[in-house]
Amino acid sequence: MGDIVKELPVDKPIDLVTTANDRVEITCGDGVYKIIGMPDEEFPQLPSVEGEALSIGGETLIDVIQKTEFAASTEEVRYFLNGLYFNLLQDRTEVVATDGKRLALTHCESLNASGEANGFIVPLKAVREIAKTFADAGEVEVSVFENQILFTDGNATLTTRLVEGEYPKYEKIIPESTEGRTVVSRDQILSATRRVALLSNPKNYSICLEIDTEQVRVYARTPELGEAHETVPVESGTGKVRVGFDARFLIEALAHIQTESLAIEFTGELNPVLIKPVSEDEYISLIMPMRLEAPAA
Repeated sequence: MGDIVKELPVDKPIDLVTTANDRVEITCGDGVYKIIGMPDEEFPQLPSVEGEALSIGGETLIDVIQKTEFAASTEEVRYFLNGLYFNLLQDRTEVVATDGKRLALTHCESLNASGEANGFIVPLKAVREIAKTFADAGEVEVSVFENQILFTDGNATLTTRLVEGEYPKYEKIIPESTEGRTVVSRDQILSATRRVALLSNPKNYSICLEIDTEQVRVYARTPELGEAHETVPVESGTGKVRVGFDARFLIEALAHIQTESLAIEFTGELNPVLIKPVSEDEYISLIMPMRLEAPAA
């Protein structure tokens, strides 16, 4: 039905009529299309919701999804990472995604009506549908019951089964403090990383950042392809480090920062690296480094 409707002319009305034996007749201009349907009794009913619903601004909901969903796992082995975790704390709601190699964390106002700490994991496929369905919503009500969750803005309703399982203690891998911090232009570091990554090894996409107080040197070398490096000036910084990343992870983390400048916080070449927007404290992106085989040339 969807394929037919997409091909019909946009300037003519479309008539839908159900006929005998659960058939559907679509008429548009001179065109008539008959589709074999199914009894409406076979279509599952939306679950009935009882109790108080949580409420979140549509713009806020889309914002926390866009900032985090890229870091969620798509592997079936650790299924409990295949979604976004909404951690309902008393003073805020933290939204987290991780695949074990990287993590994205943001927060918004508290959605915790009961005052008790709890949370839920929304599957990644549903998360992406939520972002499309409620892109222009003013306010979205969220109802959690048993192992399902329902989102509605009054015009559209989306329900999905929650991911079962206990989400890992993500706060334990986020460093409480770091030894070095470098502030650079978001656009400059992102553009340089994208260009240099073209010569990263397609087997592991390894890329190196050499950070000091004056500049960040972005470097990649692949014997079969060649090598590339660019330097980006530092706006302010303390400490030095040489650290390797999966270029794909680094590019995605940088691309999801919306401020003009971003901060790269580090402790050592094998410790987690934090990437944060400057002047905003509600968002953190974390990447686990890769072990580098040899110093950059």
